[in-house]
Amino acid sequence: MDHVNFFSEAYQENPYYYYQLMHEKMPLFFHEPTNSYVISLYDDVERAFKDPVFSSRNYEWQIAPLHGKTIIQMDGREHSAHRNLVVPAFRGRELMEQTLPAIQDSATSLLNTFKGRDVVELREEFTNLFPIQVIVRMLGLPGEDLSLFHRWYDNFARQFENLSNNKRTLQRALASRDEFRAYIDKVIDERADSTDRDLLSILCTASVDGVKMDKTQIMGFCGLLLQAGGETTDKALANLFRNLLQHPEQLALLQQDSSLLDRAVTESLRYSPPAHMILRVTNEKVKVTGGEIPANATVTCMIGAANRDKSKFENPDEFNILRKEIDTKTCYTGASNLSTFGFGRHFCVGAQLAKMEMQVATAYLLDYMEDLQFAAGHAPKETGIFTRYPESLQIRFKARSQQFVPVSNPVG
Repeated sequence: MDHVNFFSEAYQENPYYYYQLMHEKMPLFFHEPTNSYVISLYDDVERAFKDPVFSSRNYEWQIAPLHGKTIIQMDGREHSAHRNLVVPAFRGRELMEQTLPAIQDSATSLLNTFKGRDVVELREEFTNLFPIQVIVRMLGLPGEDLSLFHRWYDNFARQFENLSNNKRTLQRALASRDEFRAYIDKVIDERADSTDRDLLSILCTASVDGVKMDKTQIMGFCGLLLQAGGETTDKALANLFRNLLQHPEQLALLQQDSSLLDRAVTESLRYSPPAHMILRVTNEKVKVTGGEIPANATVTCMIGAANRDKSKFENPDEFNILRKEIDTKTCYTGASNLSTFGFGRHFCVGAQLAKMEMQVATAYLLDYMEDLQFAAGHAPKETGIFTRYPESLQIRFKARSQQFVPVSNPVG
């Protein structure tokens, strides 16, 4: 039987081969380098998110050193209370009225930096910057501090992927944590009695079960938003444009029919989720397909593999924006049939935000650019274990106008 090692060159080059191997021959196995049990079938991964026998205690060492105890590692009443506090900012009218303008303005300002050019490095000059701009504006913070937030974000993201426990990566992330907390600490003091509707002011004045959130909780949520919210959109957007350019017939379908935008975004999130694995810890021993996992064991839930389970998706290794299993009305809610944003009580609170960011960014890029193709000699290489994305995405295009003015209205 083939051996699976996440850190091997062969695995990192093509994990998708190993996903099918896991499904067919080893739906449960122990991965010694990470000291974890690995599950990959859709039904097992879904259960790991929904069944309370699986805990999110792993975030005590994975996230807490950077952001303290945050909503993603809370359970029960505590989790519900904190989730209910922040959910309105990420859904419905609040999202449309408070955040959509920030998304549109951020995309427009970045596109106008492409003026007079026919080749851009899309990841470095757009996808890596765009969600950080949006988050800074959501928090009501000054745009001149974007470079600080971008540096902090990069260091947080690298630590989240630091499965090999590189000490230098950890030290940089901890230094960024301290800088970030010192910055946010001053802002919290300034907004203690604010009536503004930016997200940070809401957090500073809101209460959970009658008690205001303390500074540590507010800092933790803001740090988590910067890291998780930025990374999801950054890497998902880069993956989407790589997928479209690698499948020109799919790009042509989207260019001919803009109503397919939601389907293109959602299929890319299935085919190339920004995060390919999420960890859990068992509260007691539990049986899954292929065997039993002991109590207090770390479990690696293979999101990327679950999204390519052929028992759930026809021809799962094909990128197809017309895929019949895709329901864009439910894929950004707790009823989603994709594992990309999780399942159950820990379904990603920012899924609607990520969808809106990707809708606007994709529509605007296609409004501005025509004749899209990879730059001469450029072949984007997907990289990463925990998250996967093209580190570089050099695009050649023709600008439809000298100054970008939005044409599409992708968000109804």
